[in-house]
Amino acid sequence: MYPSFMKHAQKIFPHLVCMDDLYKISDLTNPPNWYSEARALNRKIIFHAGPTNSGKTYHAMEQFLNAESGIYCGPLKLLATEVFNKSNERGTPCDLVTGEERKFSNADLTAKHVACTVEMASLSNPYDVAIIDEIQMIRDPMRGWAWTQALLGLCAKEVHVCGEASAIGLVTELAGATAEEVEVRRYKRLTELTIESYALQSFDNIHPGDCIVCFSKRDIHYVTREIERRGHEVAVIYGGLPPGTKLAQAFKFNDPNHPCKILVATDAIGMGLNLSIRRIIFYSLIRPSINEKGEKEMETISVSSALQIAGRAGRYGTQWEH
Repeated sequence: MYPSFMKHAQKIFPHLVCMDDLYKISDLTNPPNWYSEARALNRKIIFHAGPTNSGKTYHAMEQFLNAESGIYCGPLKLLATEVFNKSNERGTPCDLVTGEERKFSNADLTAKHVACTVEMASLSNPYDVAIIDEIQMIRDPMRGWAWTQALLGLCAKEVHVCGEASAIGLVTELAGATAEEVEVRRYKRLTELTIESYALQSFDNIHPGDCIVCFSKRDIHYVTREIERRGHEVAVIYGGLPPGTKLAQAFKFNDPNHPCKILVATDAIGMGLNLSIRRIIFYSLIRPSINEKGEKEMETISVSSALQIAGRAGRYGTQWEH
């Protein structure tokens, strides 16, 4: 009776013949196996670990620029745009891919290098070198999947991950699941960072090279008005600005010949922007966030975030490095 029933069932549901294959295809319990192209390579993973202003991304970028082909995966459109511009200025043709736009170094030819936001990374194109920047964001509840996907799935001979040392354990564990070894290169901050023992108290105490960090547009506009009332020209950088506008504001602030010497910004400056900042001043340590229910709530910034932002002060190679 059973053989006859199965013969009848297979006529109605032909895919029953392929049940073993369907079991394998639908097995999502082992993510490393999802990326067969990457598993076919003997990838080398190099973790550049260090605080801000330690040169970790610089060393990875040198490998990227000198490689035959490469992909840079960053957390922000601004960072991808910065790498796109730097690569082309250095004579390495590079395309730009973000969720909003695509730019070509040569309209008639696809470049062998690409700078993209991490969500837009191609997992099918082969590269000699890949960079995954700000790898500590692999822990982010909203976007961490993209860093996990890039780490497990990029088809590159060398995968350079850059970020905080706190992510070494997780990256090593994920690499262990793919039978890949992680080489850890540790970097120390290139300039000394000191914490002042007193508050700013008044906007009258603002000095050239200062950056006031706010966590809402309302605070940004208020602080900007107060500083401008005191006769200072102010550059403003926050997440909602187009990448080109942010870069223009950063260029204005960095230009030693420009009268703009004060910066007001959100934590958007905490990731990768090269800014000539003397002192970071937190206007607040509380920022809005969205919880799992989609509700807006206020939370104190983490120690990691505070260090990431504060570390932008005294960048090596600027007039404020000492």
